[in-house]
Amino acid sequence: MNILIVDDSSDSRLLVKSHLTAAGYIGLVMAASAREAFHLLGMDGVTDVDPVIGLILMDITMPGLDGVEACRRIKATAQLQDIPIIMVTGHHDNENLKLAFAAGANDYITKPLNKVELLARVRSALALHRETDQRKRANAELVEKNHELQQVSLAKTQILSTATHDLKTPLTSIIGYTDRLLLRQAMVGQLNERQQRYVEAISESSHMLRILIDDLLDVSSIEAGELDVAFTNLDVAQQIEAVILGMQTHFEAKRIRVVLDVPSGLCPIYAVAVRFIQVCTNLLSIACKYSPVGATVTITAKEEGEFVQIDVSDTGIGISEADQSKLFTKFFRADNSATRTESGTGLGLFIVKQLIQTHGGVIWVHSEKGIGSTFSFTLPRADVDNAQRNTPIEPNSTVKG
Repeated sequence: MNILIVDDSSDSRLLVKSHLTAAGYIGLVMAASAREAFHLLGMDGVTDVDPVIGLILMDITMPGLDGVEACRRIKATAQLQDIPIIMVTGHHDNENLKLAFAAGANDYITKPLNKVELLARVRSALALHRETDQRKRANAELVEKNHELQQVSLAKTQILSTATHDLKTPLTSIIGYTDRLLLRQAMVGQLNERQQRYVEAISESSHMLRILIDDLLDVSSIEAGELDVAFTNLDVAQQIEAVILGMQTHFEAKRIRVVLDVPSGLCPIYAVAVRFIQVCTNLLSIACKYSPVGATVTITAKEEGEFVQIDVSDTGIGISEADQSKLFTKFFRADNSATRTESGTGLGLFIVKQLIQTHGGVIWVHSEKGIGSTFSFTLPRADVDNAQRNTPIEPNSTVKG
């Protein structure tokens, strides 16, 4: 790195140069005034910074523009602000030194110059500049790398979205025809027992594939920031009752009792209706899947500050502590005998978390193995001003998603 020596005294400039030359420094540039220094630094727009300056030794007391003002202007120039400046003063002028440090000076040295002190301060300042330069380059590389990764992620998301959209059209036809074979045999022809089993297997697999495609489309929308934002005021009890009714056959199949405990007069929530239903359906589906026959699932709601907290509790198999920390990540499924027998994409809770966060809420879980689990989440109350909807309540002692 080159060193710029700024001093109106030619004797002082030459003395500094001789000390630095004897110590092996090369690329020493000299200026007799602040204006000349500005020119060498390219601040007058006439020339570029050539040679590149890594350190400035600036005399404080100079005719015309003094060292303090020169320092202030250099530090105010974006492309020069990282260059260390050592102020050189003829005596301990505390007032000017205070002004110099306020202007951005990094260090100072007094005249008459002590060679050992001069070289020590120069070494320190140049090391500081190299460290700052390396850090800036590393940060720039990190920013560039993150940008590239974001572009790759966006491209993958777009490919995924396109592929899943293209898959959905033929899959809809497959589901439609298999349902017709199963439900309209008087019209399309009677199936024998083996054909019935085969078509039922096709139907079940097709419906599982449709769930996967729908989940992947949701993930694509989330990662692309394209989720619907049709927020409205929703009655919690009414919406959850509709979800329970739609899942009635699933609960009846396992003789699961569902208890809805929502106090009358509960404040409506401010949410996207289809997404709130999606969240509730997903959590109730999990409770149903992993609860034993004859179990009870309870849904409660209460107001908590600017939010409504909704809890979905089951008396099922519970979740280990190790698995709880991973529940809300993409494609995670707990590895136990119960989960291996149940179908799933491993995307449900990830999507639920993203949807709730989009609303400004949080989700967490409290679970004990063999006792059951409670998934809790918050959504903003409808009567709270928009500006207040950015401070979600935090759970006390739970695993958050």
